[in-house]
Amino acid sequence: MDALKFRTMEKADLATVVKIENDCQSHPWSLMQFLEGIDAGHCGWVVCREYEGNEVMVGFAVVSTVLDESTLLNICVRPAFQHQGVGRQVLDFLLQQASGENISRYFLEVRASNRIAIRLYESLGFRRLSVRKSYYPAITGREDGLVYGFDLSSRDST
Repeated sequence: MDALKFRTMEKADLATVVKIENDCQSHPWSLMQFLEGIDAGHCGWVVCREYEGNEVMVGFAVVSTVLDESTLLNICVRPAFQHQGVGRQVLDFLLQQASGENISRYFLEVRASNRIAIRLYESLGFRRLSVRKSYYPAITGREDGLVYGFDLSSRDST
């Protein structure tokens, strides 16, 4: 796979970001939620790579940072590029960025049913901290959200 390119998300990216979000999520964020996040100072990243001679946005991530802690609010990889290691590379990039900004802890929430994401997070060293009962809307009813944390001081610097 071609190398991924990361850059800061801009409002001009949001039409494509929302399209990717809608293609991936059962309960996607709206354009307004992305705009509010940018306005609130959340850091958005878009992930691109060369594909058939063009640069294509293959995913994105949105992160909130308060003092020395960051929370991954949203991560999404375009369906055509899933299961190719893109998600792992995005998370590696985000953790490297956090290390460079002296972030000590990283958090995320994930649907309890998202086994693929859970395996990825755990393989990177995230540890389950708690369960938020009935946190996420689901197609029928609600489902639990699992809260994970990562201690950046324990990360290898290699």
